Amino acid sequence: MTTSTRTPLDARLTVSEVARKARVSANAVRYYERYGVITAERTAGNARRFTVDAICRIRLAVAAQRVGLSLAESAEILAEIPPMSPDLEQWARAGQRLVDAGQARIAELASVVDEYRTLDFLRS
Repeated sequence: MTTSTRTPLDARLTVSEVARKARVSANAVRYYERYGVITAERTAGNARRFTVDAICRIRLAVAAQRVGLSLAESAEILAEIPPMSPDLEQWARAGQRLVDAGQARIAELASVVDEYRTLDFLRS
């Protein structure tokens, strides 16, 4: 008998399972939950349980942070995607918002570099 490393879509994952699969620390999982990037259900024993989409949501939030978006902005983007949504268009739109934010950040940095190049920042 072989065991699968795939997670069923209806599985409820622990904090440590989400952390391992999202490649973040358990504290980061709790942090993302506190800021509304992901949500958990509670067991009768008050333990957190997450659906598998928490992994994608955390990965998207990490990518968003890398392009300069705040966690609040990430949570706003992700709020547009219902829990466990199989709609790839919604995920693609969220990804496009990251691309747009990254390109805006690049343009902003290029403008600053150009200003430094011309020494205009010394004249104002």
